[in-house]
Amino acid sequence: MMRSAPDGWILPIVEDVSVLVVDDHAVFAEAVQAWLAREADLRPIWTAATAAEACELIDRYRPRVVVLDLVLGDGSGLDVLDHARSTAPDTRTLMLSAASATGDVIAALRHGARAWLPKTANADHLVEVIRRVVRGEAWLAPDLLGRVLTDLVAQPAAAPPDPLASLTVREHEVLQCLVDGLSRAEIAVRLHVSANTVRTHTQNLLAKLGVHSTLESVAVALRYGLRSSDT
Repeated sequence: MMRSAPDGWILPIVEDVSVLVVDDHAVFAEAVQAWLAREADLRPIWTAATAAEACELIDRYRPRVVVLDLVLGDGSGLDVLDHARSTAPDTRTLMLSAASATGDVIAALRHGARAWLPKTANADHLVEVIRRVVRGEAWLAPDLLGRVLTDLVAQPAAAPPDPLASLTVREHEVLQCLVDGLSRAEIAVRLHVSANTVRTHTQNLLAKLGVHSTLESVAVALRYGLRSSDT
């Protein structure tokens, strides 16, 4: 007789986790595939030897996890990271690489990697980190984490982009006139153009600056160093 579970028990549901192993050393990729195949929940498991093949399999199968080497015969693992992030945002990527330079690790993290393991990691540890990544966690070895944090802290913060740099020469001239307090008709006279042309340039520069009024555009201009011609 089949018995039901006692009240209050929740039977665990084991969800299969598909994995793509990407490494240009076929023997190593097949070894990793064999290690992972011992786990009942890690399936199916595919392998790819090139960045191009990896991108094709990501598009075709949408694996839950990609185990990826940084250096590939036809390019960089960063290319695969970028492709996965743009076409398969639910795919999580774990770097498994012989490279260990802090700059490489930081680059991979910035391109979307969720974990970094050396190729010397044992199979059980690899499986553990794969499951962490599936749960939405990130993982770096403690010594590697310390180096990465030290380098990130030491790097100067990137300067915010100057929105005025996207303006054309004429749009910049119109913005200067707005900063000077001119009306649309006065701008047309100063720049020797029609009022309709001024309106078009004004609409374009508002869109580029991400604002909705000329007053807001003047505020942005002042914030980024544009000053009245009279000062």
